[in-house]
Amino acid sequence: MKILDTLGKSKKAIGGVIAIIVLVIAIFFAGVHYASGSNNDKITSTTIKNQLTEINELALYSYDYSKVGKFSNKLSFNGWKIPLTQKTFIITYDGSIKAGIDLKQAKISIDNEQLNITLPAAKILSHEIDENSIEVYDESSNIFNQISINDYKSFATKEKKKNEKEAISNGILEKSKTKAEQTLTTYLQAIPEIKDHYKLNITIEDAKTDE
Repeated sequence: MKILDTLGKSKKAIGGVIAIIVLVIAIFFAGVHYASGSNNDKITSTTIKNQLTEINELALYSYDYSKVGKFSNKLSFNGWKIPLTQKTFIITYDGSIKAGIDLKQAKISIDNEQLNITLPAAKILSHEIDENSIEVYDESSNIFNQISINDYKSFATKEKKKNEKEAISNGILEKSKTKAEQTLTTYLQAIPEIKDHYKLNITIEDAKTDE
């Protein structure tokens, strides 16, 4: 069966900057520039902090995948699997994982001509499975151990965790960190009051990952 030939394989891709978020940032910095012009060309840490908080989260990378997974379960007694109680199904599905930076946790300070911005580590912001993409094949159960909705839910939870680990191992957090620094640097330095008067220092914490 074709579906069995592709069992365990995945189609994945790490996308680039999400355009709408960048557009929001551009509008925000244009607003800061306008506001600064009416305030004696003064940039304050509070002004930047407030605007970053309004943006909330900066989603930078999307990891899209297609998966095939197999669920299998048997009843057990005292650690022994009971024969003839196995239930199984094969499922295919598509999903999308987005990672980025929580800007609400930004720490900003101005020290003479130094503008210092410290951001938290990149993290997974959302993970969605496209319900319309789900296909179930080869369902097999018996009267003693029938397939239930909880089987599908627990399987989806395990698959999500597995796919998030895969996305992280493929560099989604590291790439988000790099892109966040590049994006914020570009737009902050587009403001003359910052570019001409401050040295910009952006620090992003390293992500902690489970081995």
